[in-house]
Amino acid sequence: VSAKFISELRNAGLKDLDVDELIELSNHEVSAKYIAELKSVGFKDFDVEDLIELRNHDVSPKFIAELQALGLKNFDIDDLVELSNHGVSADYIASFQSLGFKDMDIDDLVELSNHDVKPEFVAELRELGLKDLDIDDLVEMSDHGVTSRFIAEMRELGMKQFTTEDFIDLADQGISAKFIKSMTEAGMKDLSVSDLEDLQNHGVSGKFVRELNELGFKDLKVDDLVELTIHHVTPRFIRDMRSKYSEDLTLEQLLEMRMNGVDEDLLEELRAAGIKVKG
Repeated sequence: VSAKFISELRNAGLKDLDVDELIELSNHEVSAKYIAELKSVGFKDFDVEDLIELRNHDVSPKFIAELQALGLKNFDIDDLVELSNHGVSADYIASFQSLGFKDMDIDDLVELSNHDVKPEFVAELRELGLKDLDIDDLVEMSDHGVTSRFIAEMRELGMKQFTTEDFIDLADQGISAKFIKSMTEAGMKDLSVSDLEDLQNHGVSGKFVRELNELGFKDLKVDDLVELTIHHVTPRFIRDMRSKYSEDLTLEQLLEMRMNGVDEDLLEELRAAGIKVKG
């Protein structure tokens, strides 16, 4: 700590500093020039701890001036530190303002940055017709991995009725556009989010639906498909039962057979015992 350094600080308005404070200011590179620049952007009532905190968190007078130029004026040192800590730059704020988000406070900006909500994401959503989203909507969509590409793929599949909450639910359940496409190609139309969740959660695949169609079981409801899957009534089981018992088995009969342990092996055992099992 030089005499020149002490003199410059005094001229900048920092007087009656003890040795520890002088050393700390020097160690954190708080110069008289830095203090003068802070004063030039309106920050005049600060102590040694404030200066060190601003310097530690890379809060520059230039950053403060940029915030003021964007209309953010009622912020304190804690606000500046928080913005810097969370990587909220002036460019980030300006980009959101250009999208119409002009009344954001410090908490809003920090929340958007923390949840990795980028201005480009908002612009892409607007191109897809999602224009009335607020900050909570954007944060929730980002948290749940709802991308603009995901929404675009859903729209291409004709799922235009889905809301923001629907997209979030689908993403949470890991329901992809590929899964939905496989269902629609298998003839499943007008599926709701609840339908898709039931199908996905119970392992009903598009291939399963197509094979049932080929076996003559068409236009099945979601509940029917789920029940068949739960009880392991597979296309192979249906073919085996038709071969060993009757070609005219209904789904209800097939379900009953499966639930009561009737399978190909049992039919063979019954035949071997001389019991007629042909339908």
